[in-house]
Amino acid sequence: MAFRNIMITGGMKLRIKDQQLVIDNGNEVSFPLEDVNCILIENQAVTLSAYFLQKVADWGIALYVCDEKYLPNAVLLPMVRHSRHFKVLKSQIEAGKPLQKRLWQQIVVQKIRNQALCLKLTEKDGWEELLKMCKEVQSGDRTHVEAKAAAFYFRSMYGLWFSRGNDHIINSALNYGYAVIRGMIARSIVCYGLEPSMGVFHCSELNSYNLADDMMEPFRPLVDLYVSTHFDISEIDSALTPEMKRGLFGIVNYDMSVKGDMRIISNCIDLLVSSFSSALQGKRTELDLPELIELQVHSYE
Repeated sequence: MAFRNIMITGGMKLRIKDQQLVIDNGNEVSFPLEDVNCILIENQAVTLSAYFLQKVADWGIALYVCDEKYLPNAVLLPMVRHSRHFKVLKSQIEAGKPLQKRLWQQIVVQKIRNQALCLKLTEKDGWEELLKMCKEVQSGDRTHVEAKAAAFYFRSMYGLWFSRGNDHIINSALNYGYAVIRGMIARSIVCYGLEPSMGVFHCSELNSYNLADDMMEPFRPLVDLYVSTHFDISEIDSALTPEMKRGLFGIVNYDMSVKGDMRIISNCIDLLVSSFSSALQGKRTELDLPELIELQVHSYE
């Protein structure tokens, strides 16, 4: 299983040689492609070739590039590699509204539950109230419990003054972490033969990753937990440093729980996407959703 997550911060040359990712900044360092999970290119002076991009796609490696503000703004996804792509896509297109609404209900319930666990782990008040809200979520969340829970959650986490729309460093950190996880989910969706633009709740015609945005909801509290324990909310005017970004990118090395088993984020994502595909094909009714635990870097022992 791929486990290396590589962040490129300098003006380096990237190439492929003998099934190895070679990083050259004067001194060459190489890694087997089979070990590489994702690559984040932060520096715009990095040099690479079309062959490099082709091999990265062949191995299903998520490749992120950043904008001039050094925030992830694109991810390279492989063309569909699933052996039964048409069958999977057909089931996605034909999925009825009742099924989509039930799946969205499960996602929302787990998101709110993870938000409650985040408050509890950070010793904040309000987690009991969020657990009560979980029981109020109906099929399709037609009473908008998710939105009510989110407003309550962020006020409990950061105070009544906090807004997700301002330029505070906390929002910058959250957006950075969310973008990394969103890209990993989009990659998994494509690899399982699903169309990432066809969500069960998110449905914007301008969004190529509606389904990824649906599926990332229960993963958001992991980023929230990391940010709340690694960032000082009083540093209103500060900006993300390279060290902070490395830490946020490193979130992909953390564990969550799926049915009581501790699993690295990439594995949790694959389990969710696989269970979603099976649900669309009528093979199961319950999704394999991740549950938040205390921050824990995955061990490969």
